[in-house]
Amino acid sequence: MIQLLPWPELPADGKAAVRGLEVSSIQLEYAGTVDAAVAQAQEGPPHELMGLAIVAGSSVVGFVLLKSGSKVPQWASPDTAVVSGLRIGAHFQGQGLGTQALRALPGWIERHWPHARSIALSVDEENHAAIRSYAKAGWVDHGVREPGRIGWVRYMSRPLASTGTDG
Repeated sequence: MIQLLPWPELPADGKAAVRGLEVSSIQLEYAGTVDAAVAQAQEGPPHELMGLAIVAGSSVVGFVLLKSGSKVPQWASPDTAVVSGLRIGAHFQGQGLGTQALRALPGWIERHWPHARSIALSVDEENHAAIRSYAKAGWVDHGVREPGRIGWVRYMSRPLASTGTDG
């Protein structure tokens, strides 16, 4: 079972485990470093930027940054919760933990960010593993392709139960 624990609530050993996550060079290319995501999470008001440790059992297995309001990218509306750079540690890859975390995110957002009307993300076209994981977790591809930082990106979303739409 996956738990999503907000960065500000993590004990020191949990924060150390997040910072110690080893991610592949491919994940670094697509999502950036864990330290950069943690730094962003610490910058902003918690209703617009939140880092979540992804915990399985007693182990921190990943980290994700959520953005909302004025912190969302240009392609998203301010009332969207945007998933930014989901990372699963190299030792935990291939176990379905990323998919489980993606399935848990809408519930966390509905409880903690009730202002959000949808949840969305962008993903690099060549990141086939992530796209498969998003689809398994119920995310829908919008069919839009645009040039991104390192190639083509696509946009995906998942409905929030409170809205019944996929934004």
